[in-house]
Amino acid sequence: MGPIDKENKDLRRSLHLLASKVERNEAILRSFFEMELRLLSCSNLAELLDLILVEFKEYFRLTAVNLILLDPESAARSLLDDYVPPEPGHSLRFVNNQRLLKTLFPTVKLRTGELSAQLKSIAFPSNPYILSSALLPLIRHDCLIGSLHLGSKDPARYSEHFDYDYVGHLASIIAVCIENCINQQNLKRLSIIDMLTKVNNRRAFDQEIIKELSRASRHQTPLSCLFIDLDFFKLVNDNFGHQVGDKVLSSVGLLLKKNLRKTDFVARYGGEEFAILLPNCDSEKAIEIGEQLRHKILHMVIHNNDNAPFRISASIGATSCSSDSFAFDDLDAQAHALLKAADQAVYLAKEKGRNRIEYRPLPDMKPELFSQINSDMRPI
Repeated sequence: MGPIDKENKDLRRSLHLLASKVERNEAILRSFFEMELRLLSCSNLAELLDLILVEFKEYFRLTAVNLILLDPESAARSLLDDYVPPEPGHSLRFVNNQRLLKTLFPTVKLRTGELSAQLKSIAFPSNPYILSSALLPLIRHDCLIGSLHLGSKDPARYSEHFDYDYVGHLASIIAVCIENCINQQNLKRLSIIDMLTKVNNRRAFDQEIIKELSRASRHQTPLSCLFIDLDFFKLVNDNFGHQVGDKVLSSVGLLLKKNLRKTDFVARYGGEEFAILLPNCDSEKAIEIGEQLRHKILHMVIHNNDNAPFRISASIGATSCSSDSFAFDDLDAQAHALLKAADQAVYLAKEKGRNRIEYRPLPDMKPELFSQINSDMRPI
């Protein structure tokens, strides 16, 4: 083989290696671009965290993925009541200040390669077998808001001698997505939450009752409704002031949230009245739950501005509907009928002396009666 032939062979080999490297880099960039699109499409924080902590691990063939988020006001934690981070533990942690984050990022730059024992114990406390890693600072508006840790048992997976611009870009996308999910969900919550009692507001209840009636109809399950009206609440405001009245309302709201199932829906319906939807709950069970709530409200001790204790009672109206309660599909009409029956049951409880629960069944409904239902509903 002559020198020119040898040179051509070496050149072809070099071109082949270069082409292979280009293809590999294109595949990597394509996978990151696909993941970016999925990140940007996440509509809530729990969905986003599952994508980062669970799917990242499989998609990028990693040994561990951990996340630390700065959350001093619990804005993120308040959105994750039912969220369970993946195993092993410490895959998701929240911190109230930047002290731990600044230990990981003294210069706020991407860190790659093998970690010291101290940093490994912070970044991967449940997985000591990480031999190389990429620690991604999550930054928004020049503020370090978190840290994403990608760990591998392969010592050559991440090296401090290479640049990982695409990983740094991914960190920027993740930081934006986390901020957007938190802001959007909190804005949505503000529109459906009663800020005093921290339960749902009437707007949310009016939307939820249609959803629950539709679900009950599809699955042929009962749906019950409770109206809770605090007795003589005006006297609390008149005698102790509105601040104490607000304390009563917030205390009752907290009590209801703590003593109901996760599938139940509680809302402040107006003034001193709360409304509760009890899915898959028949009349007998609804009366039992209502009686339990009445008893707990009665035995709740509240203190006025002079620290003197007092109690308050509640009148409760209950009603239920089943799949055969109506002869045809009209969810709005069913909702009005359910609310009207619960409302009338509250009136009956007050007429009989208050501090009691009364049940009123749904009447046999006919289409021509629906307009009357709408006009008979008591305004709040």
